[in-house]
Amino acid sequence: MKKTTAFLWVAFISAICIFRAEAFVRYEDKHPQKVRDIRITGFIDYAPFGYTEHPDEVVRGRFFTVFQPMLDTFAKENNLEITYDVQKKDFLTLVQEVRKGKLDLVLGAYHQTELFKGLGLVYPAMITNNITVFMLPHRVGEVKKTDDLKKLKGVRIAKEFYSDFVENKLKEYNLETVNTEYELFEKLFTQKADYILGSHYYILIEAAKLGLGNQISPAKQALWQVPMFVGVSKISPQRKFIVQKLTRYLEKPENQEIIRQNLIRIVNEALEKGQSIVPPTFDQKEEKNNN
Repeated sequence: MKKTTAFLWVAFISAICIFRAEAFVRYEDKHPQKVRDIRITGFIDYAPFGYTEHPDEVVRGRFFTVFQPMLDTFAKENNLEITYDVQKKDFLTLVQEVRKGKLDLVLGAYHQTELFKGLGLVYPAMITNNITVFMLPHRVGEVKKTDDLKKLKGVRIAKEFYSDFVENKLKEYNLETVNTEYELFEKLFTQKADYILGSHYYILIEAAKLGLGNQISPAKQALWQVPMFVGVSKISPQRKFIVQKLTRYLEKPENQEIIRQNLIRIVNEALEKGQSIVPPTFDQKEEKNNN
């Protein structure tokens, strides 16, 4: 008798739990979670990590990033209203806005780097930014090891931000800094520099834009592989939510692969488009300036 009573009591409790669970599901279906506003920023002129249609204008166009698949899933699964803020003067200003809590997160932060001090990083990293060197194809064989670069002259572009670790290592190299991509490649093709140092993907894309994708060659191995993180404002009201959701997303290898495949697609599309672009004649330009 006691066993029968206990069984009936357990069955009764189970039925109540099932009913409540079903009622909860039905309620969630009819009343989806509240909309959250998330304000995101990133690089404004650094493809494929972050770029806009009109980076040199005060009012810029649509924001693009290699991390878009992650952001689309993030928004869809969590009922988010995402605003991309890239209208400030430069990337440094945008990072400051995140630090102050005026924006929630920045795409493309580096570990242990002063620029991103005061931000929380979401682990694991979204992707690795490979820092390497590009040379004229017939000269790539001159560099057998990294120390060989210290005997040569290199050139980099001012808009590229590296981790503090990489920046400190670069002090060992003879590097000139220029302000535009055109100057970057002009130095190489007029032999005023022996190599270009920069992000493997960024340099490939910028070379393609000038029709130079087939006229430069990267070193066989990257100098440094720098993880790129989501940097979250520590005073954002959405901080815990953002960290929890993006951590879960990035912990799945298949999601990391989606981002990697999107990177390959962006680079390949740029290289293909670049094949129809007539490259600049740097030597002729030099001759005109000397006359």
